[in-house]
Amino acid sequence: MRRSSARNLTRAGRLYRRRKFSQVITFLEPQVFLFRESYRYYYLLGMSCLHTGDFAGAFSYLQRALDIEERPEAMLGLGAVLLRRRQMDQALRNYLDLIDLDNRNKRALRALQWLRNLDNPEEVVEWFEDRRIRKILPPPGLYVPFPLLAGTGAILLLFILLLGFRVGSAYLSSRRTDLRPGSELVALSRSPDDLLETEGEYRYELTPTEVERIFTRVGDYFNANRDNLVRRELNRIAASNANDRIKARAALLRDYLITPDFSDFRDGFSWSEVNSDPVLHDRTYVRWKGRVANLRIDPDRIRFDLLVGYHTGQVVEGIVPVELQFAVVLENNNPVEIIGSVRADDDRSIQLRGTSIRIISQRELN
Repeated sequence: MRRSSARNLTRAGRLYRRRKFSQVITFLEPQVFLFRESYRYYYLLGMSCLHTGDFAGAFSYLQRALDIEERPEAMLGLGAVLLRRRQMDQALRNYLDLIDLDNRNKRALRALQWLRNLDNPEEVVEWFEDRRIRKILPPPGLYVPFPLLAGTGAILLLFILLLGFRVGSAYLSSRRTDLRPGSELVALSRSPDDLLETEGEYRYELTPTEVERIFTRVGDYFNANRDNLVRRELNRIAASNANDRIKARAALLRDYLITPDFSDFRDGFSWSEVNSDPVLHDRTYVRWKGRVANLRIDPDRIRFDLLVGYHTGQVVEGIVPVELQFAVVLENNNPVEIIGSVRADDDRSIQLRGTSIRIISQRELN
């Protein structure tokens, strides 16, 4: 991590310990590209969102922190978020996993005791309103877990707590929502007046209503596993007058998108669609057929021009430079089908970073 980045996290940590949670969010969210693999970054953001009532943001940031490194303090935060969402069975599993990691964690044990005595999950809201929830949250600042101890006593304790858990599984199942990781990022909790930048020039000038509609559309696409359409809409947000916090949240969603292959590719874009607005389709995936031309083989990559649409030997729709960072046997004039990520630096140039390729057989061409 660069020294300036480390200083930024140190500053954010000071703000967090001073309970300046809104300032932590404002300071850190625009810096997401600097801290993609930083547990501390996502932990501070997630806990700050939790303390300010942004439970959607808290869920996504804390989940991302735990994807990077499993630590008790983030698990305590995530447990509170799950409780607030009335996902009691998932909260229970989270606290049990925490006890496996740190079987003397007093806050996790207290949370399990509360759950054991809980008659109605709706009572959890009162824990947040009267601030009792703080008793099962890590205090602001560095949380030091107790030494990890494993033994029959801990196993017996977990067994007793499970037997004593009073909330019926049928009731919990009716409220359980298995969301795709990252889906909470598209839930906008801020007021419509706080979604836009008021100055500057942008490729797409959106109204607050349009920003909300795009995020709704992104959520629908994302939960339907239509990741390519998600990428296009995220590009629209990135090039719009949406404010930096909205753009940072949209950028985070990219980490959850899946690279397609020939077995699951869907929602591709044609050459004419991409060529008409390259920036809108940057980093989206296409599945194009054509022929290989100007083949160049380097020690660490293969480059060629794809004559799009010319696999039949009749019409060239366009010519796009392709780069492959894996080995494959190719010759000039081979008819191929390729899946690749569009790279568009501006409106004038398109390149393709290939991820899958196959040679089209003569039988397919006949």
